Amino acid sequence: MRKSGLLLVLFLVLGLVAGSASANGFHEAQKEEYWVSWDGGANVTLDTILYGPTDLLNRTKESILGIGIKNATRLFASQTAQKLAQQGLKLENATAEIIGYNSTGPLETIVRGYIPNFAKYYSYDGVWEISLDVLRVADLYQIDPTKMNGSVMLENTFVVHLPKGAKVTALPENYSATSNGSYVKIGVSRNGSDVVIHSTIYFAKGISYADIQKIYGKPRAFVVQYRGKPGKENATTWKMQIFNNITVGKNQTVFNSVEKYLEPESYIKYLKVQIAYQGVDKAEQGLYQRYAQAFQKEGVTVRSGKVGILNLNSTGPLVVEYHFILQNFTREVNGTYVYAYDPKLELGTMKFLNRLDANINETKTTMFALPKGAKFVEIPKNIEINANGNRIVLKVERVRDSEVIIKSEVFLRYGTPLKDYQELMSKVPNKVEFKYQLGSGSNGKGICGPALLVALAVLPLLLLKRRP
Repeated sequence: MRKSGLLLVLFLVLGLVAGSASANGFHEAQKEEYWVSWDGGANVTLDTILYGPTDLLNRTKESILGIGIKNATRLFASQTAQKLAQQGLKLENATAEIIGYNSTGPLETIVRGYIPNFAKYYSYDGVWEISLDVLRVADLYQIDPTKMNGSVMLENTFVVHLPKGAKVTALPENYSATSNGSYVKIGVSRNGSDVVIHSTIYFAKGISYADIQKIYGKPRAFVVQYRGKPGKENATTWKMQIFNNITVGKNQTVFNSVEKYLEPESYIKYLKVQIAYQGVDKAEQGLYQRYAQAFQKEGVTVRSGKVGILNLNSTGPLVVEYHFILQNFTREVNGTYVYAYDPKLELGTMKFLNRLDANINETKTTMFALPKGAKFVEIPKNIEINANGNRIVLKVERVRDSEVIIKSEVFLRYGTPLKDYQELMSKVPNKVEFKYQLGSGSNGKGICGPALLVALAVLPLLLLKRRP
């Protein structure tokens, strides 16, 4: 749950560039105050004061007067709501107030409103959590501090009034980092059910990327956690199914794959619109190139292939079909070939700071058939790991000596903490191996090694977009 951007948003809307700040430096103080209820909603007041630089301050005031105070407040409230929406938060009943636009002093803006589901409840361990962008990463992401002509000073105060009877179980730690005169400092205090976090961010004139990396180089979540009453979860489920058919012949391997993107419905609709806007042919060609490049990177010769995107004009799942004819992708050691398979379904290295913010459900069924006379000499054991609602399953069925069916499922539960996710993944190997030998009448030119499935990468991309 990140800060709304406040005056930085207004500058962009009014066509003012923060990067043009003079040597006087950019100086802003902001206070965010939240009154949280047991349903997770919060009344909010976002108060920001711009002190300088003088040229930017004056141009902002002139722009406000130019469009009219009524229009400026309405626009500011709307832009604040849009910025929060990008972070998965909905600002309701928003009102804005601008103070000092017709004076020679600082400029103050205040946005008030209500945010439902501001605090999130996790049945995983029965806690409520509020994540705050204390370091203002969301705001600073929009500008390049190294291009500022002066220094940048951001003074921030976050006040969270927890619901009556809340028992605080975790708070952010005090934190500081410095580099060549630039620094961040964070202090945390609590008085009963009120939590106050102060952060000061200072970028000296001429700050370098190395300085920023030193200050921000260790990502962390700043979370207020508490217990008291159970709540209702608002979890999104990301669901995908993959069906592979890999048939090895004497001179080639035929690789067919069908990917079905099932949930969430809103994101599937979004993908369809984007594909239609881009052009189906262009989207199909782009996916073909991704697959072909992935195969070629592993030494595979792609003799031919095609990609088809289906169901764009229906209400059903988004479907992508792949067909490739491959050659010379061999993994042979002393007459034994190895097919490597990832039982984690490419979900073992996701990056997030605190908790999984969605349910993730991916299944994959792979039929792998060898040429006549070949046989599997070793197949991996089945895997079934269950932990706190998370599940990783691998089941291998030997249909005959030359054919196996691999069924995999990975279900990751909403609210799983990073530590538990890492512990779960540590219990499952990064790859398992299917070993087989060819008969006297076969050759290895078409034998397929590791199954390279790049897909649309919807699930990992989602988690990157929604990290705390």
